[in-house]
Amino acid sequence: MLLTSLLSALSISSVFSLTVPSSNEWVKRETLAEAAHNARDLVKDVKTGTMASVYPESSDFAGRPFAMMEYHAPCYSNGSLALILMPISRSTQNIFQDPGHHIAYTVSMPTEGIKSPMSRGRVALMGNVTTLRNLSREDEAELSSCYTKYHPDAKSWIPGNKDSPHFSIWARLDIDRIYYVGGFGDIHYIGPIPVDLYAKSEKKVQENYEDSEEVFEDDLDQIVF
Repeated sequence: MLLTSLLSALSISSVFSLTVPSSNEWVKRETLAEAAHNARDLVKDVKTGTMASVYPESSDFAGRPFAMMEYHAPCYSNGSLALILMPISRSTQNIFQDPGHHIAYTVSMPTEGIKSPMSRGRVALMGNVTTLRNLSREDEAELSSCYTKYHPDAKSWIPGNKDSPHFSIWARLDIDRIYYVGGFGDIHYIGPIPVDLYAKSEKKVQENYEDSEEVFEDDLDQIVF
């Protein structure tokens, strides 16, 4: 009864086009392929996330993590994210002083009005940030159009805007590790998602994707818990 109630609540409260297990007596657990698809939809539907970086060795807080809300835009078909970096930002300063420009970026489903926020999906995207300093006018216009579609207010500080209060730079987060928590583990997938599967899952669940124990073991070895 409790499980049936939980599944009904999830179906009603979800505002996304996520693949949620049905409320049948025999519940089919969220598969890896469904998790990859749901993670892509989550990053597209939720337009803000938490960017985690690390203070550089030169700082008094060397090695300590720093996390702050940021905007992202899913402007790349392979799952990479468009970002706007501002040198005034602590996150940007940490990225620039990290030789690998590494960050972790977490996106979570809204929890307002939800009895148990831990039942909601969330995903951590780990990778490196590349600054895009030599874009053509066409590429820059396309990126600006995509980004402001998700964040209309960002027109005020878009790179190249002479009236912007702060200097800004286009950047891209390229993902090399993904960790996903769909919700409660009895019905949702929890664990790493292969980057290649995530990249292919923009439009639909990849029904023919064949995962193996080797894939899981390799990903688990590379994820830092």
